[in-house]
This record gives sequence, structure tokens and C-alpha cells, in this order.
Amino acid sequence: MRRRRLSPRAHQGLRLAAIVALGGLLVGGGLLFAWTRELPAFDTLKDYEPLVSTRVFGANGKVVFEFARERRTVVPLQEIPDVLKRAVLAAEDARFYEHEGLNYLAIGRCVVKGLLGGGVKCGGSTITQQVVKTFLLQSDSRVKRKVKELVLAPRLERNLSKDEILYLYLNQIYLGHLRYGVEEASRFYFGKGVKSLTLGEAAMLAGVIQSPMRWSPVNHPTAAKERQRYVLRRMHEEGWISKAQYEAELARPIVVSPPEADPPGIWYQDAVRKYLVDKYGEDRVDTAGLQVDVAMDPVMQRYADSAIDAGLRQVDKRQGWRGPLLHLDRERLAAAIPLWRKRLEAVEPRPGEVLVWDLGRVNPEQIDPGEDQEKDVARMARAKPLQTGEIYAGLVTRVDDKAAQVDLGNARGEIPFSDVRWARKWNPAVGTAAPKRMGSVLSAGDVVLVRVMPAKLPPERAARERRPLALSLEQTPKVQGALVAIDPVTRGVRALVGGLDYQASQFNRALQAKRQPGSAMKPFVWGAALESRRYTPGTVVYDTPDVYRDQWTGKEWKPRNFERDEFDGPMLLGAALAHSKNTVAVKLLDTLGVDAVIGFARRMGIASDLPRNLTLALGTGEVYPIELVNAYASIAAHGFSTPPLLVLRVRDRTGKVLEETRPAQPPPLAVAPAAAVPASAADTAADAAADASATDAPAAEGAPPDAPAAPPAPPFVLPSSGTRPDVAFVLTSLMRQVVESGTGVAARALARPTAGKTGTAQDHRDAWFVGFTPELVTGVWIGFDDNSPLGGHETGAGAALPPWLAFMQAAVGGHAVAEFRSAPGIEYARIDPATGLRAPEGEANALLLPFLAGTAPTQAPAASSGAAPQNFFMDDR
Repeated sequence: MRRRRLSPRAHQGLRLAAIVALGGLLVGGGLLFAWTRELPAFDTLKDYEPLVSTRVFGANGKVVFEFARERRTVVPLQEIPDVLKRAVLAAEDARFYEHEGLNYLAIGRCVVKGLLGGGVKCGGSTITQQVVKTFLLQSDSRVKRKVKELVLAPRLERNLSKDEILYLYLNQIYLGHLRYGVEEASRFYFGKGVKSLTLGEAAMLAGVIQSPMRWSPVNHPTAAKERQRYVLRRMHEEGWISKAQYEAELARPIVVSPPEADPPGIWYQDAVRKYLVDKYGEDRVDTAGLQVDVAMDPVMQRYADSAIDAGLRQVDKRQGWRGPLLHLDRERLAAAIPLWRKRLEAVEPRPGEVLVWDLGRVNPEQIDPGEDQEKDVARMARAKPLQTGEIYAGLVTRVDDKAAQVDLGNARGEIPFSDVRWARKWNPAVGTAAPKRMGSVLSAGDVVLVRVMPAKLPPERAARERRPLALSLEQTPKVQGALVAIDPVTRGVRALVGGLDYQASQFNRALQAKRQPGSAMKPFVWGAALESRRYTPGTVVYDTPDVYRDQWTGKEWKPRNFERDEFDGPMLLGAALAHSKNTVAVKLLDTLGVDAVIGFARRMGIASDLPRNLTLALGTGEVYPIELVNAYASIAAHGFSTPPLLVLRVRDRTGKVLEETRPAQPPPLAVAPAAAVPASAADTAADAAADASATDAPAAEGAPPDAPAAPPAPPFVLPSSGTRPDVAFVLTSLMRQVVESGTGVAARALARPTAGKTGTAQDHRDAWFVGFTPELVTGVWIGFDDNSPLGGHETGAGAALPPWLAFMQAAVGGHAVAEFRSAPGIEYARIDPATGLRAPEGEANALLLPFLAGTAPTQAPAASSGAAPQNFFMDDR
């Protein structure tokens, strides 16, 4: 039979095909070599060090916040229950323990589907391939990554055991809501570790792996239930659960844990993070798993956050109403409301939740009734769960004389006119007239902030029954504030607040704002006076007008009190501090000298520059809130000065200590705790006689029955830092008079021994109250960031003391009442408040006051009035 010869054209085609095939093999081989020649050996994964969050522990030993690029807690494989392992294998790779890293059947099936379907995506990746992709190939293109997976997966299987690969997978995978690894995900979704997961919870968690955004039980509970059914079915098909277990879990609803409350102390967190980043670098802080101990008490911190928020809102409301967030006309409302309701209906609530809208992001200019903007307009309304005490931006729908009706989407509420009487026209400087009708405050179409008030019916039930919620009108304060609370013994910062809204401004006013302390500077003037031994609690000073030629500036100056031209004449040193007499403060500074006062302030902890002139006495310098509070803590700590502490210890992920700061300890006082001593209240003659008769020598005459005997006056040597314990104790007794009978009298509501000082800076630009009990020192500052005046009616007592009191009542109000401890070198004497001399027997108004040893008056007042010897420095003017 004659063979047919190929035509020249056919020969040419075959040669071309051979060349193309050879070229393809060369190119493919070259790409394969290029893509795989530098692939890492997977034996390095035996030293697995994933990105782990830095965990910060509060004073109670619990995690208070974390810093993380990937929020992950690594757990050993043996701590992960079999039910979760099987659920994950059923969902992702049931033949995991049988194959060698690649599922060739699945790969072939996907190739065929891809060829027939024109590039249709399908699964087929084993857990081993997913581990390879997660660790090494995230930045590669899809084709390149698949080629590398085919090479690396078997290599990984040769270097690591199946259990080691599964361990990597379960600790590395992303499971939604910024949670990585099964432990963090379990805690987020169910509020417990993986050890405690039930079958249904394990199946749900395994179902999330493939698409956390689609199957999160938090955002999409219905879809998550469907995915859980698939995982349970696969587990049943593999014989890992019985039919009874399968059917029981199908009927059981998914229950996720309530949303996590925001961690307390965003400002504290900010300060700690900045410290760590400065010292260790941002990358290490976010990924290296540092363990950090801080001084924050999370319970106190929540009280502080709440107190500042409420205090600033009170001040802001006294300054008036700035109007609604925005106003929408009828056309825009008609276009927008249906879209907002549709969006609210599309969001699936958690079981028991009612979702309402928040319209704080609405922009009227972007709502055009004549254009198709459905998606953009709908997104302006945010869905939020309805809760008592929360604030929402709602829509005013109707206004009459008695109330305003507010629409919140799935709920409605009412603001009574009695609630808006504060809403006068905004003006901090001048008290404008209060509104007389609701229509002068609100109108239909306004978007305003409202707070859901407590009521007999929970708001969720009221909304479902279509009953109106009780609402109050709110506005975001313009005024700002700061709070710092310090343990005077350890000097640990227990709570810190740097402003109202961290998201609006990250400027931490507690640590970064330098403000005038006003009269809160006066304790350092009085402290220097006591330290000089030229002044004692029995010194009579004079609240009288004087004109000074300031030797530092050369200018004439006539200081005034807060009451302007009202002067009270002679008074004891403590009364002058209690009533914050500017005239006396300047007299003391003029006599002592600027260097003595600045020196005392420096030794107590004030590091900021202070003015070298007479206005120093009135607090015209600028200080940081934390340094002022810490200086007061030095007074509370018997004159012992040391810096405040936020970060106490830092360890690496293995527990190795990288740094540790142990609080400096003051020398122990050689004295037992003092009995309750009325530092400023007048005692009756009967009390004086009883105390005197019960006192044995060698106790000082007039000392309380259980007060220690006064030792001989030691040589008076000033410490290099802080001050002597006896000086600090006497100063504390004077500062107690501020609370007992002076400008800080509202703090008496704390109902425990308290010392402190109000402060109002010039032109009412800053308001302060810094006060302390034996166990806690707290300071509050209120003011505007731009240094605008708060208004003539706002003072330290009126603006700063209320949030201070609210915080302290919550922080220490439940503790046992503690007394301020006395100090060595203290003697007590009963003093005539009119003359400062020793009170005669039976004097009804006598004051029991502590003195530095050797400085108490020994003589009774003479029959005729005149200057007392101990007042020489004040009278010789």
C-alpha cells in the first residue's frame, strides 16, 4: 500500500507546533524555576512566631486594652478541642490526614471546571496549601501563587507533622472582626476560650473561615446559621457526629455574646502606646506580643470617663444651645426617609435587639430629590442598637408648646419642654434669656442629638410596642476637660482622661495642655510660708488692699480678690487659704520671695517654667494637669516627691522582663495613725476641757488624747526634693479648711477627710479643683482649647469640682473612712481664731490646730487688742 506523504504545508505546521511546544516547555520551565528556586524551607516554621498583640494589664491583673496589627492569642493544639478540629476539617479539608499536601482529584476537577466554564473559580486548596499561602504567598498573583503552592505544600508536609500544620492553621486564620486564630475568635463570638466550645459553636466558627464577611453570626446571623448547617451535615457525613447530635444542633439557635463594651481609658491607652512606641518602635508594639503592666484601675477609669463626660455636658448646657446639627426641608426629607428606612430594614439585628438610625452623618447638600442617589443617601443613616443612656442623632418631626416628637427609625420619642429650659442662646460670657416655648429651640426637620432616658419600660420593649421613648436634648460640648487620679503612696496613675472625644481630637490635655492653675497654685505659697517657720496656722494675716511695685517688673500693681473690692481684714492663715484670698497670697510671696515659692513648687514636682514676679502667687504660670496633680500627691504623701507612673513593667512574649519601674517608697513615718482631728471646725469649751484633762505629759498641751507626744524641735533641714513630713501635714490641715469652710465646701459631700484647692485662672479661662483623701489624689481641669473665657459664672468650684466629686464618690466612696496620718514633730494647740494666740480656758470658738514642733503659741491673748508677736512679719508693713 502506498503511504501518503505529508504536504509541505503540513510539514511546516508540524515544525511550528513543535517549536511552540518546545518554547512553551522552556518558558514554563523557566517560570517554574524562577518562581520556585528561592522558596524558603519550611523547617523555619517550627520556630513559629506569629504577629501577636501587645496585651496591657491593669492594676487588677486583667487585660485592659491591646495594641495589634492582628489580634491573636496563640494556643497549643492540645488545648483546642477535637470537636473544633473536626468541624474545621469537615468544612475545609476532610482528607487532611490522608493526603500529602495536595488534593489531586480536587485540583483536576477545578481544572476541568475552569476549562469548561471559562475561568470559573472553585475550591480545592487543602489546609496545607492555605497555610503556605497565608505565611508566604499573600502578595503573589493568583497563577504564580498556585504554582508555588504545588511546590511548597509537599515540602511543608515533609518538614512538619500534620498536627503541627493544623496548629499553624488554627492559630493563623482570619475569622472576622479583626480577630485572628480560633482562640480570639471564640472569645469574641462566644465570650469564652476554645476549650469550652460546644458542637454548635464549633461548627459555626468553622463555617466562618471561608468568608468571615458573609458568615459572621454577629452581622449576618441567618446566613451564619445556614453555613453552620452545612458544616454539621459534613461532620455527620464523615461519621464524626451522630444523627441525634446533628438534628439537635440544627434546631438550636446560634447565641453570640453581647457586643464588647469599649475598653475604658482611651486617653490612658493613648499615653501608654506613645510611651511604648517611643521606646520599642511601632512594629514591635503591634506585632511582638509584649506584656505590659500599667497602674490604671479599670473601674476607676470608667468612673473618670463618665464623670468628665457628664461634667463637661453640664458646663456646656449652662453656656447655652448652639442649635441643631442640621435642618432638612420637606423635599429632602421626602427623598431621604424611605431610603433610610429601607437601609434600617436591611440590617439584621441580634436576638432581642432593636436597631434605630443615627443621622449624624447626613449632609443635606448631598440629598438631591431630582437625582438617583439611593445608595449614597441610604448610607448616611447608621444603624445602632437602641439602649438606655445612649445618644443618637434623631429627626424632629413635630413641635408643639409642650414637647417635640423625634423619629429614630424603628422607635420614636418625645422631648418635654421642661428638658430644654437650659437651651438659651449660646453665649458663655453673658447669661442670655431662657427659652419660653419649644418652638424657639426646635422645629420640624431638625436633626438633633437625643439621649434615651431611663423609664419603666425598657426602650427595646417600648419600641416594639410603639410607645414613645423618654428623650432629653443633648449637644456635643465645645468645652474640654481633663482628669488625673494618682495613688499618693505608689504614685501610680489610676485614671486619666485627656478630653471629651478622642476620635475628634487626639490632643491629650491631661499630659499635653499647659494651662494657668490660678488659685490652685496657692498651696505652694502657703507651703513655702510654713516651711520658712515665719508663719504658722496661728498667724493672723490681713486681707486688705495694697499697691505693690513689683521688684521684678518695676510695675505698680494692686491685687484684687475674686469678690473684687470686698476685703475681710484680719484672719488666720488657714482661713485666708480656705477663702482663696489673693491679697494674702501676694503679701506672702512678697515677704518670702519668689525663689522660696518656686523652690517649694519645684521640690513638690512642678517642672514647668514659673513667672518670677508677684503674679506667681495667683497662678499665672502654666502647668500640665498631671504635674499639678502629682505635686499635690507629694503633699498627700507627707512631702515625699517622686514622678507619676503609668507603665510599671514590660515583658516580651516569653515573659522576660525588659523594664520594670518599682515605685519609690517614702521613708516610714515613726508615728501611729492619728485620730480624727477637726482641722478647721470650732470645738466647744467642754470638748477642749475634756481633751486637756485626758492628755498626759509629755504630750503637748491641748493635743488630742491619743496624739503622740511632741518631740523636741529637730534642726530644720530642707530636703533636696519634696518637703518635711511635718510641713506637709500642717499644709494638708490648712487645705482641709478649703473643703470644710472655704471655696471647696461642696466637696464635703464626700463625707470623709478631704483636702484640696479650687483654682480659677484670670478671665475665667481655666477652672480647677485638685483634692485628695489619704488614699487618692485627683485633679480636674475645665476650659476651652483656644483659651476663650468660660464666662464669669464659671469657677473651679462650679465647673471643676462637680466632676471631681462625682468621680471621687464612685472611686473611694465605698471604702472605709481613712484619716490623714500625723507626722513626727507635730504638736497641737487650741487657738483663739480672732488673735491666733492660745485660747483661754473655756473658749467656745477655739480651734484645735497642728503646728510644727516649737511654733505653737504659748501665750493667751491680752485684754487689749494689738499685734501679736507671731504676726510681726505681717504687721510690720
